[in-house]
Amino acid sequence: MQSISVSSPAAPRFTLPHHRIGVILAILASTAALLPWLIDSGPSLRYAIDIDVYRQGARAFLASDNLYTRSYQVGGIELPFTYPPLAAILFIPLALVPYGVALVGWTLLSAVLLGWCLTIVLRHVFPTLADADHRVLATWLLPLALVAEPVRETLAFGQINIILMALVLADTLTRRPLMPRGVLIGLAAAIKLTPAVFILVFLVQRQWRSAAITFLAGVGFTLAAAAFSLDTSLTYWLNTLTDTGRIGNEAYSSNQSIRGLLARLVEPGEQAPTAVWLVLVFACLGLIIAAMLRVQRYGQPIGVVLLASTVALVCSPVSWSHHWVWLIPLGVTLLGVAWQRRNQAAVLAVLIFAAVFSSPHWLLPNDYGREYGWSWWAHVAGNSYLVVVLAVVVAAVIVPQVLVPVGRREEED
Repeated sequence: MQSISVSSPAAPRFTLPHHRIGVILAILASTAALLPWLIDSGPSLRYAIDIDVYRQGARAFLASDNLYTRSYQVGGIELPFTYPPLAAILFIPLALVPYGVALVGWTLLSAVLLGWCLTIVLRHVFPTLADADHRVLATWLLPLALVAEPVRETLAFGQINIILMALVLADTLTRRPLMPRGVLIGLAAAIKLTPAVFILVFLVQRQWRSAAITFLAGVGFTLAAAAFSLDTSLTYWLNTLTDTGRIGNEAYSSNQSIRGLLARLVEPGEQAPTAVWLVLVFACLGLIIAAMLRVQRYGQPIGVVLLASTVALVCSPVSWSHHWVWLIPLGVTLLGVAWQRRNQAAVLAVLIFAAVFSSPHWLLPNDYGREYGWSWWAHVAGNSYLVVVLAVVVAAVIVPQVLVPVGRREEED
């Protein structure tokens, strides 16, 4: 693989104080950030609607029911099960324990994995620091990450986004993966289709073996699920997959994808032209791949992985704000690069953190079709996640160093 050296001054060096009191306070702050998603007023256990869907879908699978020919009564409404069949199999443990155990276990698992993801990202952003420093810094950052809107929404719904992000990072950024690279991305794609876009990482890096493993693992896990219930699998892949209406109202303010932006620009009851959406999707896809290729020349994998994460977020018909948990490692990386290089990454980091901590799409009129009445500036603010990500992609094409940390080159598979 061809790479070019980074012709910039050495990154400023620093050491972290390992004060136990600081670490303890950070852990307490993280605990405080988690409590609202565990305990409701009363006090009683908080209701996470997606955990309930996961549990009911798993029970339906255990009862040999077809997951996709019915809806599930959750929180006073009916919702469908929208994930591939393998997800229902892996959700079975949630269905076998009381709701409270499932809620607490799922929430704590998400929080721990978020901390682990931050550690992995920091290892690539600050490669000269000791591993203990990475863990301490991740512990300090975790309370802030837990109150960022995509993470808050993920915890509130009981969503799987952080777990999928951890699978991808374990496959692409760990030094010594426990299994061949590509297996975990294949698994994540068989659970929820969107992680399949991370095969682009291996293609851009010319890791053909890992790309092939990703494809074969995804197919293998999918066939394994079909072996348990062929009828359910056929229903999903032949019918459910193309029924985007099951996912929800595309014009809802939480949908931060290109399709969401277009849906809010047309008149109520109308549908944005599919041709326009496809043109924009392919244009953005080409731009993202160009940015990945530019960043890859510097031999640092983290920027390539983070750019790949934007493909599904930008191009999917529906990307609810809780899907955008990837903005957290992206913002941390940009902040680290800005501190090292004193370049445009600083502006991008500020924009990302401003978006995830203010979440303008909730501050504007939303729901019940009120998004259709947004002014031009409201559309800019109300699509802030899309706007800031596209700004990062364009910047990476022009100045790829915004996503290239300073330090030793990490060994790649």
